Amino acid sequence: MDREDLTAGGSRVGRLFDEKARLFEGLVYDGNAFGKGPAWDPSLLKEGPAPLTELEREGIDRLSDVDLELMRHKLTSIVEEARDVYMSLSISEGIITGDMNCSIFTASGDPAVVATGIYFHSLLNYTQVKYINKYYRNDHTVGLKDGDIYFFNDELGGGVHTFDMFVAMPIFYEGELIAWAEVGGHQGDSGSVSPGGFSPKATSRYEEGLHICQMRIGENDEIRRDIFEFMCGSVRNPFVFGSDLKARVATCIRIRQRFLREVERRGVATTVGGLRKILTSTEQMARDRLRELNDGVYRAVLFNDDVGREPGLTRIPTTVFKEGDEMTVLVQSVSPENFAGSMHSTWHLVRASLGVYLFSYFFRGLPPNAGLLEPLRVLVEGPSIANSSAEVAHGEGTSISACVAQNLHVVGSKILFDSPYREAVSSPHSRNLLLYIFAGENRRGYQTANFTGTANAAGQGARYDLDGESALGFYWGPFTDSGEVEDIDSRLPQLVLGRVVEKNNHGYGKTRGGAPLVEISTAFGDRGCMMTSRGSADKLSHNPGVFGGYWGPPNPRFVIRNTNVMQLMAEGDDLKFANQYELLTERPLEGEYLISSSSGETQKFDEGDIFVWSLGGGGGYGDVLERDPEEVLLDLQSGLITQEVADKVYGLVLDPETRETDAEGTEKRRGEMRAERLRAGKTFDEFTKYWSKQKPKEEILKYYGHWPEPRLEEYDKPFWGQYR
Repeated sequence: MDREDLTAGGSRVGRLFDEKARLFEGLVYDGNAFGKGPAWDPSLLKEGPAPLTELEREGIDRLSDVDLELMRHKLTSIVEEARDVYMSLSISEGIITGDMNCSIFTASGDPAVVATGIYFHSLLNYTQVKYINKYYRNDHTVGLKDGDIYFFNDELGGGVHTFDMFVAMPIFYEGELIAWAEVGGHQGDSGSVSPGGFSPKATSRYEEGLHICQMRIGENDEIRRDIFEFMCGSVRNPFVFGSDLKARVATCIRIRQRFLREVERRGVATTVGGLRKILTSTEQMARDRLRELNDGVYRAVLFNDDVGREPGLTRIPTTVFKEGDEMTVLVQSVSPENFAGSMHSTWHLVRASLGVYLFSYFFRGLPPNAGLLEPLRVLVEGPSIANSSAEVAHGEGTSISACVAQNLHVVGSKILFDSPYREAVSSPHSRNLLLYIFAGENRRGYQTANFTGTANAAGQGARYDLDGESALGFYWGPFTDSGEVEDIDSRLPQLVLGRVVEKNNHGYGKTRGGAPLVEISTAFGDRGCMMTSRGSADKLSHNPGVFGGYWGPPNPRFVIRNTNVMQLMAEGDDLKFANQYELLTERPLEGEYLISSSSGETQKFDEGDIFVWSLGGGGGYGDVLERDPEEVLLDLQSGLITQEVADKVYGLVLDPETRETDAEGTEKRRGEMRAERLRAGKTFDEFTKYWSKQKPKEEILKYYGHWPEPRLEEYDKPFWGQYR
């Protein structure tokens, strides 16, 4: 695909892109690598906001800036109320703790107002509505009317993966379609080969369970019984699935009721015109901000160490061209797709995932809706692990799309550093994913399969002027909650022994990254439980530091089998551990200590077997030797770091009697450490002469592509990305 192809397709490419970029022939870039299929149309995924309708145009002309702001606030209140309703009605762990989204779409299917725990949901799951409008609305076998209920969860239709399940309902007023309500999130089991949906070892999408692009499951605000029973019978947790499906429908009805009340108050034209203007005004605000930033070409790259079924190095690079009021994100020379696991993303998922960084940091303060992505052009090379074809497994595609988002976070911090928005400069939030999906009968007597809210307590990256917050929230959204231990114990087949902020599990720097919440639990009861684990970053971290800060450490799976923990508790003994660090270094329990890949097939665990997990700590910012010694001492006293880290990383010297900071001794020690750095340093030519000859073992490169550039058999430049 060349520049003319992009321009002909409606994309404008700037001077910097023309000068620096060269796309490889025969590959897809500006859309999905799969074609049209039954119930999905990838061309809809590429469409921006639909053209204005006459009704929207009429309403926009009536709205002042003050009117628009008042309407935005009111509509946001509607979806935020819906979020509370959905989380309160749900009995699924993911939804209760915030892995969900509530939205109001325009009649054309563009997401205008959202309330979310998961930001990228805000930029997905609208294509299904566009498909309904285009293919079903005027089809005599389907049609579209007030009270219809649609369900969807297929990644090829515009979703994430099969276990994120959504319901949408049209909103009519006096017989005219004026908007859509949508509600959904992480449901849990999808009927895949692994309980709980996640199938890290899946090699095709057909092993990942229920796939529905968009299907009408009810009319007149009621779910059809035959369809309801079919869907519940397709999963392992029918009681949870059915209850949450009804919760989504009830929440959509609440959104519709509240929205129609605003229509009655403000008039239909003004309300639908406001929805449209929210999108266009947000786009303009994003363009205004981009114009304030320096133009340039920026690059970052991450590597993954596991493909699902086995270890294997893969590469996910990102180049950003910032020019004027637009930005092009190019994911090029990424490793090819494979049929060896579920770590395959799609173009639309990569694009949506960028919102996680953009909404929270780069465009902070602006309304989080689809309008923010309009100044961005997203080009993802495919077929590849970042833009894969239809048949491969996609369940862990978020691990790949997150690498692009992490790269953009590093790039964005470089762009924002010399700008009026430096307060948004930081290292990325932790995405060193490790999830345990527990399955079995819970204490309430029904089958369940899900992960706990500990997933929502990863460490934030260090900020340019502040430390990152510990146990902040889920990578995909800052509005999530880690849940209550007593509730988790009743809803899942496990017993939580402890939750604590972890020690030595964050990136060090002038300001440090936040540490994660670590959860230690055991299978509970005679039946024990099943557990599937999924994740990435077992050996290679996905949590970069910036401007010299240390990376957050990798995050492999850690379980202990056949322990004596139940005996110790029965005898009333205090457990001699509080965190993962102490379990690993002191080994206070009897048992078999197992550290392995985070992608693990479903296994049976017994009462007393120990699960230890977190989502890792954020990277650091700046030189560790510039950190305030008093802040190092505070971290040491609070248990965030050990004495060894204080000594060897930060060069902290303490008074042997008072244990207070020895300022003079610390400065002297740090001077010695800087001198040692200079002695060990190499010139650029010396480094590249050595480094260019390094190559991993062939078995590690099985899924990588050509070394060092996956798409090029020969490459001899000192930097990657130089293709001209």
